[in-house]
Amino acid sequence: MIWAIARGHRLSVADCEDVSQTTWLRVIQHLGKLRDPEKLTQWISVSARRESLKHIEKSGRSVPVGDSPVFDRPEPSENRPEEAALAKERDNEVLLAYCGLSTKCQALLGLLVTDPPMPYDEISATLGMPRGSIGPIRSRCLAHLEKLLQRETERSKQAAELVNTITRAGLRTYALEQRH
Repeated sequence: MIWAIARGHRLSVADCEDVSQTTWLRVIQHLGKLRDPEKLTQWISVSARRESLKHIEKSGRSVPVGDSPVFDRPEPSENRPEEAALAKERDNEVLLAYCGLSTKCQALLGLLVTDPPMPYDEISATLGMPRGSIGPIRSRCLAHLEKLLQRETERSKQAAELVNTITRAGLRTYALEQRH
């Protein structure tokens, strides 16, 4: 989780290691002060975000300004079944759209989302494509993925409308109406 948060701030592998080590050090230093042990995961994620931002600031990169609560988005609760169901539905829609891509796009996007990310030179060698074409091809693949997701969303809406129609009319009535 800490690694993912640090990578989300676009830190290098070495910087992620530093953030991870510092975050765990903070956990050990402040473990006795933790009032609610059930919120340890949330506390660690907030600490990782803050350590990532501190690391960015120390390295001289630009840092977003403003109140930290603006940047500290609450993590989704794992206790809510509706959130889990929505996340699973979203993941399934993305996976279906991903499967609709060409094998070339699937391979490229698959290599681009590995953690840690694969360097462009390795992707170029693995897929046998010029390094300079990776960015433009990635853009086209993502645009195509977006179109497929929009189509899938439209299908989902149509399916929901059909379910509502059948539910309102009743299955037998709906079947009889479709026969005529």
